[in-house]
Amino acid sequence: MRRLFTMTMIMLIAGSLSVFPENMQKVYPVDSPIYEGIRTLYAQAQMAPPSSSGPYSAAELSHMLHYLPKEQLSRQGKELHTQLLQALDTPDMSASSVQGSIGFVPAFEIYTHTNEDDYRLDTDWLYDYDHRSPLVGIPIELFMTDYIYNQTDFAILKTRITYNNAEDITDTSEIFSPLVNTNFPFSEDLVDQVDLNFPERAVIGMGFDQISLTLGRDDLNWSSGNTGSLTVGDHLDFYDFIRFSTFSDKFKYTYLISGFDSPSWTSSSQNSTVVDDDTDPATTDDNLKMYIAHRFEFRWLQDRVSFALTEAMIYQTAAMDFRYLNPAMFFHDLFIRGNANSTLAVELEVNPIRNITVYGNILVDEFPYPGEDQSSSGAHPTAIGQQYGIEGVYPLGPGFITGWAEYVKTDPFLYLRDEVDYIVNRRMFNMEKGFAIDRNFLGYEYGNDVLVMAGGLSYQWFDVLTGSVMLLSMQHGENDIDTEWGMGPDNVEQSTPYDDPDTLDMGIEQSLLISARIEATPFTLTDSTLLDGLGFMTQLDVISHQNKDNVLDSDTRDLQLSVGISWEF
Repeated sequence: MRRLFTMTMIMLIAGSLSVFPENMQKVYPVDSPIYEGIRTLYAQAQMAPPSSSGPYSAAELSHMLHYLPKEQLSRQGKELHTQLLQALDTPDMSASSVQGSIGFVPAFEIYTHTNEDDYRLDTDWLYDYDHRSPLVGIPIELFMTDYIYNQTDFAILKTRITYNNAEDITDTSEIFSPLVNTNFPFSEDLVDQVDLNFPERAVIGMGFDQISLTLGRDDLNWSSGNTGSLTVGDHLDFYDFIRFSTFSDKFKYTYLISGFDSPSWTSSSQNSTVVDDDTDPATTDDNLKMYIAHRFEFRWLQDRVSFALTEAMIYQTAAMDFRYLNPAMFFHDLFIRGNANSTLAVELEVNPIRNITVYGNILVDEFPYPGEDQSSSGAHPTAIGQQYGIEGVYPLGPGFITGWAEYVKTDPFLYLRDEVDYIVNRRMFNMEKGFAIDRNFLGYEYGNDVLVMAGGLSYQWFDVLTGSVMLLSMQHGENDIDTEWGMGPDNVEQSTPYDDPDTLDMGIEQSLLISARIEATPFTLTDSTLLDGLGFMTQLDVISHQNKDNVLDSDTRDLQLSVGISWEF
């Protein structure tokens, strides 16, 4: 034992005294253009995509790049490979064990649309609150020794919610309803529209070699889906989490715990600043809600196939029991239905020919065992999500053109259940009226009871230009986030999209979304260090609904335009 301890200490000391010490723990967000570029290169090298469970450390992205067979890339691919390696921020720590920076990113955006009556809320926009830029972003970075990284994004930004005096309600209508609006947060009452719910990104990354521990607040995304993830999607504003991961050429393991605001908060009338407004464990009001998951990712058949298996559960309780946080446990067999709801997700990606990737993702929430009587009053409705798609890339000029098509189906009762569901709260403070509650599905952005067919084209010239066009057609049944889960044949027999024959004033919502977007940072092509951070953005969205919000004969349309300019120092 003493010999093993001595050898371990020698290895750690030797690692810390390396000739070229680097901090490889920077945490790159799920929408990092570096990761998107790596996915493009993997398709061109006739390899299945790399791990799709972000965010990613610099060490993991570097490993992905060095694992690529560069000789199989086109001329554009080799140039992109070099650019991506140069873009990775891995500072030399030999000069100082603590290094950092403070950024300054002013931005101005203007938004306009044609239908202020029917498209009044944040959820009615494609370029919604989560996409909009702050007036000023202030990212602060710290690199500490070779093993610790921290980023916290402070911001001056416009709030999502205000108090609507006319309707005596706190919602998003005053921000998103006007025909013209901007991201300028200072109103006639000076600070009423300033959002104090920042930072939305405050993360620490720690690790060495191919082991990483990440904790804090950031976006998460576990999927290669283009319209969203069935398991963990980045449509939420952020996740508060702790995550352990380790990776190699052929395998990656991830263990995640993410916590959410109390499920007992259901309306803006609850203006308490107490985190748990019911601390009596004898009640049925379980105020602790968290998502616990372990994920296993494999690469097979000369890297032509990647496979991911995710077992997870929502754990909801009044008093924490640490036995249920065991990362090696099979969550389903804890048998704590009153406090947990487990799911199993399988993801498969195959690169059959160069530049082409096909994928399929299945999420199982509830399904009948063979021979189970589905006609009984106690039968549970099947709850499964399915997602299938194809992607293609091709070098064109200095960049790559990418096309994709996707099909998604979610069952009417997916993410729902009688005691523990996959609906999470975010409590948001407002300067005028205290607090408001934002409710979302943890999984697929469009929720349960939907049938989605979508496709898109994009062109990416790394660090210079990105243009994209997307078309999405969706049928949404009458089940939604407010639907009460039920048992018996009437619920078991429902199919997607569900049209309830007993609700004569409601019907299936039909949606058609067309979006075109372009982003450019043209001065990166020049030698100007002052202007290379200047960027421009334009997004045009056409939205059409039949039976909007499932209200029969509520047919609406909107044209939405967002234009912005930003300057990163």
